Amino acid sequence: MFELQIYFVSALVSAAIWTLPAAAISLIYGVLRYPNFAITEFMTLGAYLALFLCGFSFPLWFAAPLAAVLTGFVALAFDQTLFRSVRRAGALPPVLLSLGLMLFLQNAVRFLWGNDVLQYPIPLSRPFVIAGFVITPTQAIMIVSVLVILLLSIVGLRMTAFGRAVRATSTNPELAVVTGVRPEIVYGGVIFISGFLAAIGGVALATETTLTPLLGWRVLIPLFAVAILGGLGSVIGAAYAALLLGLVSEFSLLVLPATYKTALAFLVLAAVLLVRPTGLIRAGD
Repeated sequence: MFELQIYFVSALVSAAIWTLPAAAISLIYGVLRYPNFAITEFMTLGAYLALFLCGFSFPLWFAAPLAAVLTGFVALAFDQTLFRSVRRAGALPPVLLSLGLMLFLQNAVRFLWGNDVLQYPIPLSRPFVIAGFVITPTQAIMIVSVLVILLLSIVGLRMTAFGRAVRATSTNPELAVVTGVRPEIVYGGVIFISGFLAAIGGVALATETTLTPLLGWRVLIPLFAVAILGGLGSVIGAAYAALLLGLVSEFSLLVLPATYKTALAFLVLAAVLLVRPTGLIRAGD
């Protein structure tokens, strides 16, 4: 029984790490209609920026959102200088640009911070028990923080003027322009939010592992599996998919070696898409 509880907590942690970056991938695809592979490197950049800010004696709970804001602005800067000119050139040019940006950011992190394995200055603390589940304070804070940011994102997309503009642009860009929506403002806002979400996900991942220039690269496949499974364009779908894949991946360790976790995730993805080709949640829901 205790072993099952450990796997369940691990599944929640995995879901918390994957949810926000996968939501960023889904959001960009839903509005801009291309898969942005650079999201994984914005995770890495955000994690390293948080470490940099911790060097100025900022606590991680303050450094993480500040680093996420900075990462959002970096993402916006690249969007305005590189991606804006190819918006109407189809999906292939921005996809290729995102691959190039992914490699550039990965090497930029190497240049700035080196290849050494780094860690956040998180003091060791005793795990505690919640309803019979053993969890560390860092894991609890991470899960709660991700839930809060996810809920704020969903509420913002559903109940604010900007959120309505995003949904209108995602559904019908031409009609959105007629109703007074300015697409470039929507695109810029979506890119900033996606950079922010990716950075928070990067910090979450780094608290559970270590910081290396390949931090985000290591979760590229799970993130896109989650985004596709949840339904590209659906933020809440990414959360459901992250939880589903987290549970399947962790509990599969009861009967399968860890090396099969990625393959099993793809089997789940294929099975769901056979039944629901649009993913768990349709875009815009």
